[in-house]
Amino acid sequence: MCGRIDQEERLSEKRGIPTYVWTFLALAAGLTAGGLFPGPLAPVAAATSTLISWVVAIVPLLILAALSPAIATLVRRGLAGRFAGAVVLWYVFTSTVAGLIALVTSAAIFRIPLTAGDRGIWAEASAMLQSLGGGGASWPLLAILVGVLVGALGARHDPTYRVLRRVAGAIERSGSRLAYVMIPLILAFGVTLGVRFGARLGLAHYVSMTGYTAALVLVWWAFYTFVLVRRVGRRPTGPVLSRYYLPTAVFAAGTCSSLVTLPVNLANAKKVGVRDEVADFVLPFGAVVNLDASALAYLAYGPFVVTYVFGLELSWTMMLAAWPAVVLFTIAAPGLPAGMGTALWSATLFASILGLEGQAHGEFIATWIALSGGIPDMLRTATNCTGDGYTAIIFDGRFDEFFARDRG
Repeated sequence: MCGRIDQEERLSEKRGIPTYVWTFLALAAGLTAGGLFPGPLAPVAAATSTLISWVVAIVPLLILAALSPAIATLVRRGLAGRFAGAVVLWYVFTSTVAGLIALVTSAAIFRIPLTAGDRGIWAEASAMLQSLGGGGASWPLLAILVGVLVGALGARHDPTYRVLRRVAGAIERSGSRLAYVMIPLILAFGVTLGVRFGARLGLAHYVSMTGYTAALVLVWWAFYTFVLVRRVGRRPTGPVLSRYYLPTAVFAAGTCSSLVTLPVNLANAKKVGVRDEVADFVLPFGAVVNLDASALAYLAYGPFVVTYVFGLELSWTMMLAAWPAVVLFTIAAPGLPAGMGTALWSATLFASILGLEGQAHGEFIATWIALSGGIPDMLRTATNCTGDGYTAIIFDGRFDEFFARDRG
């Protein structure tokens, strides 16, 4: 299957321009048009947002369909507990480390003082954690739970397992062609982003936020690519960058949704040799719980928005209190377009830390969401999605060791 798809894509690329180039051109054209003509193109942006909400609504079914056969295969091979546990711990670890890097780096850049701030942060953080079931987070998480149960059933019931594998094959085949079908929609996504950020933001602050985000995700991408993928995953970086990273990152940037990108992410990961049982578990799970680039960015945005944009004071105590809360938010939040769930939670958290009330509270949150949208969201989403694929590549490179330990 994967060999035939690889051969077809090589022939396609020899005949014409690669898909990710068309995707990038469509995205750039949409962004330009939306920024120059926000009024006339506002209906396009509204329709696109509605379409995204419909797509996100059916993504839990996609997670269920991709995750169930992977679970069944892992159970049949006796690797479910060890392998799944390692993946979960890896995602929690990367998000935690990303948050720590953001805390230290941003505190140094913006010279955050060491004096203690508001002591009531933990009560506020606890109240916010109780709201994680809302905002669309519950359905993808429920899909993971059901997928585990259905996969366990399929592992012990051959007819169910055959059905699950046929469904997984259909998803893989559609995902390998979806990049071509999605090019007109990528254009519409670009229009939506152009209309949104062009009307709300001062250019100077927005450019600063974009450059700041680019620097953050570049550091995280370089670490994943040249240290983890190359050294731990034992993969040459050239083919991974050209055949996996570029097409996946551009597509993810266009959709601004880890969940919408999932079919393409699955197909591209398998094109660079990732096993089905690895990709079909790691990627759907990561699309829901792994937003490590968002953990990195949203914690680093705190000093930027608070001190640089609003000129308010922020202390190390406040940042240390926000660190675990932001990490937990990104783990529980689904990959929704525009990062609205995580952006809203993070902005509300920092507004509460600062003790903002009334109009100031609303203005702070609105400014935070506006600054973090558009191009910064594209950068975060591309890094989140490819981080999932990189994780699959890393675990695929170590997969034989799971067999050896289990058989030893």
